[in-house]
Amino acid sequence: MIEKFIQIRNVGRFRSCSPRGDVAFRKLTLIFAENGRGKTTLCAILRSLQAGQPEFISERKTLGADGESFIKIRIDHNTVTFSDSVWSCTYPNIVIFDPVFVHQNVYAGDYVDHEHKKNLYRVIVGERGARLAHEIDRLDQKIRNINAEIRDKKQAVLRTIPNGLTVEEYLAWEPIEGVNDKINEKEVELAKRRNILERASEIRSKSLLAQIKLPTIPSEFESILSKQLVDILKDAERRVREQIETHQMGHGGEGWLSQGLGYVVNNKCPFCGNNITGNELIAVYRSYFNEAYRKLKQEVAQLPNMIDNSIGEVSLGGVERVVSNNSALVEFWKQFAEVSLPECPMGDIREKYSTMRDLALELANRKQRSPVEPVIPGEGFQAAYDDVRRLQLLVQAYNEAVDDCNRRIRRAKDVVEADTDIQTLQEKIENLRARKKRFEPDVIRACEEYKGALKRKNALEDQKAEVRRNLDQYCQEVLREYESYINRYLDQFNTGFRIVNTQHNYRGGTPSSQYQIQINNEAIELGDPRTLPGVPCFRTTLSSGDRSALAFAFFLSSLERDPSISEEVVVLDDPFTSQDRFRRTCTQQIIRSLAERTKQVIVLSHDPHFLRSIWEGCHGDAKTLQLLRSGNNTVIAEWDIEVETQSQYTKNYSTLLNYYRERKGNPIDVARTIRPFLEGLLRARFPGRFPSNEWFGGMIKKIRECGEQDGLANAKADLDELEAINEFSKKYHHDQNPNADSEPLSEEELHGFVKRTLRLVGGD
Repeated sequence: MIEKFIQIRNVGRFRSCSPRGDVAFRKLTLIFAENGRGKTTLCAILRSLQAGQPEFISERKTLGADGESFIKIRIDHNTVTFSDSVWSCTYPNIVIFDPVFVHQNVYAGDYVDHEHKKNLYRVIVGERGARLAHEIDRLDQKIRNINAEIRDKKQAVLRTIPNGLTVEEYLAWEPIEGVNDKINEKEVELAKRRNILERASEIRSKSLLAQIKLPTIPSEFESILSKQLVDILKDAERRVREQIETHQMGHGGEGWLSQGLGYVVNNKCPFCGNNITGNELIAVYRSYFNEAYRKLKQEVAQLPNMIDNSIGEVSLGGVERVVSNNSALVEFWKQFAEVSLPECPMGDIREKYSTMRDLALELANRKQRSPVEPVIPGEGFQAAYDDVRRLQLLVQAYNEAVDDCNRRIRRAKDVVEADTDIQTLQEKIENLRARKKRFEPDVIRACEEYKGALKRKNALEDQKAEVRRNLDQYCQEVLREYESYINRYLDQFNTGFRIVNTQHNYRGGTPSSQYQIQINNEAIELGDPRTLPGVPCFRTTLSSGDRSALAFAFFLSSLERDPSISEEVVVLDDPFTSQDRFRRTCTQQIIRSLAERTKQVIVLSHDPHFLRSIWEGCHGDAKTLQLLRSGNNTVIAEWDIEVETQSQYTKNYSTLLNYYRERKGNPIDVARTIRPFLEGLLRARFPGRFPSNEWFGGMIKKIRECGEQDGLANAKADLDELEAINEFSKKYHHDQNPNADSEPLSEEELHGFVKRTLRLVGGD
């Protein structure tokens, strides 16, 4: 429990506040203070003590004061200090309801924004829920931090990635074995292709390689060799037989024709006498032997020429020219393509063909010597012929190589027509270089660090999901219960609304609360600055008093769910401000109930009558104090609540205030109100020090003569001002001036002294 503020120095209005008199706090402590006397500062001090955050104090450092802020408080029989912007220890069991709580957790002005919902959520869900929500926030922050780390590490990776490739694709690359050799190969190929382009016209005009074809002996060579006379006569004999069969001459036909041919005289037919000159059939009969023979001799005579023309030097020379030309072309095309030809053994070819040619000529000579006799080639010729045929296999392999070279040459020619291959090859080289770069130590490290950051983020996301599941399960029960408490308090405050559909969500990634206002059984959204005009929302449906009642209900409901409520110190700063008057009694009753259930309740208010209504109904340990103006300083002092709330004192205050603000009232009556008002003020501020028959002059004298440790010494800071006001006001009282009724009175002078009087209580 907070027992006493021992010292407050250089914090807001508290320039140098030290205790005088009995200013110890009790279980229920009621503190009266005019506006601007330090209620908000006192709450800031307690909030800083609760959270251990020095900024709540540093932002309220007394302007123009020398020295740092210093605070000393007695709490639970221990002394706690704030020095050098640090608390010696904190006191977390403090909960505060003040404008800061409202603006942070419920609403600000006309709106309930997302930050209010987030902060209220922490109030609603209590310590466990707040711990889970904080864990989500912590994980969110770590995720945001690691996202920044991921962005940085990704940039390090992106600096090495080729265009058109994603990071994921880049990370999936595998090392290429022999990548340097592959790069060199492609660079050599690229150099060749560039060389091709530089010599484009020459390449276009250069021909392809030619296939070679070895000569062969005509098939009729062996046919002529094998001919004999019987075979030669077969054609003529065939035609004679056809004639006999046509005329059905039977077996005697051939003899008859042979005998009849001998009777032909002067080319006259022996049967009809007609001229037979030009008769083809008769010619066949006559050449039955002679013509076939002559033809055979002619064919045999042509055999040497046939051999020479088919497998002679001329035909082999053509082959040799093709081979030689191909060799020259290969040397040229080697500059632009991978081309090569197997060796063509022209010496062996010439030798084998020469052997076969000699043997063929020998066979021809034999046939010429005996045309009608068949000539059969021997084993030697057959062996030579087989050797030549085997040469064809070599030629076939040679020609296949020619075809392969020509395909490569055509590609080189194609490069001349389009340079796309150059671009593609350059891209392949760049790709290979990029793949090589990918597995350099620095890049490997950058990629691994990026992947590691992604892995850590995924782990954090999994942790966050698990915490969210736990929080969701917990909040399902808590929010329903919290809504019930709030509506119970709203019912006590006799509001015309309640809240419904309380739930939590993760808008913006972190948990926050969401609820609707129900009026006349119709649920209304809270709305925000973007809500269109004409749409019912928080701003348009709740009065200022309703909003205050809602905020107080939220605060009270959070206490209902606080398992350690009996250990809490509850601080209420003007809890009745802006609330409708018909809720006064309910608010008083709630505060007295809190005093019974909590460790301590501290109520600060500028309304003395509200504080008295709480005090009158309290049967426990209670203390009334005030924040008293002492010159330009504020001190904590005793406060006689009964005297302060006497009706005459309040009436005198109203009289002075109305004259000061609106020049209302009779000036002489106003002047005569100043002294009794200050007398009542001093009796309230210094209870028991001034008896009822002691007047203003005697009070001033007592203040002037009191010791420095006397609580009355707090008034010495205003002593000069009190004497000046007394000198002015006593002229208008009969006990001090018999001519008081006729004493001249300047309204401007009166207005000035009324102002100075009200300033003593902070009312100006």
